[in-house]
Amino acid sequence: MAKITIFGLAGTGKSTAAKMLVEKLGYEYISTGNIFRGYAKELGLTLNEFEVVADKTDEYDKRLDNETEKFGKEKDNFVFESRLAWHFIPDSFKIKLDCNFDTRIQRVVNREQKSFEQVKAETIHREDLITKRYAQYYNIQDFSNDNNFDFVVDTEKNNAEQVVEIILTELKIKEII
Repeated sequence: MAKITIFGLAGTGKSTAAKMLVEKLGYEYISTGNIFRGYAKELGLTLNEFEVVADKTDEYDKRLDNETEKFGKEKDNFVFESRLAWHFIPDSFKIKLDCNFDTRIQRVVNREQKSFEQVKAETIHREDLITKRYAQYYNIQDFSNDNNFDFVVDTEKNNAEQVVEIILTELKIKEII
């Protein structure tokens, strides 16, 4: 039985890799990004607008954290794509996907059909807000530090298929799957 958490900042390919991994393993897929977008939709806000609201209260973070922690305690055989699932599901195999900032921004530009400068500004704003919230709520000063994870994969040098094969190989070596 495997609990797999995948972390990556916007544009690292975490959604793509997580979904491909789920398809290969036949595991359940869950995404805190999707849950957070659902909260935004409930309020009739864009994700960026919702991040501003979430920055003013811990209500949504705590709600999401409780849901994440509960899921991790009750379920097995899942891939959980999230910025903090590694923290709230400590018995998971924690994977970090990484690539440089400009590559991340360009990937989001391609996906969302926005300008590079707009995506860059939105990404910096969002990452500043979450960095402050995570430090304030959880005393996590560097949530993307490689030391938080069991395995780090470079998604700049590897395409999505290669990333998934690298992850699968590591999961087999570690006898997780």
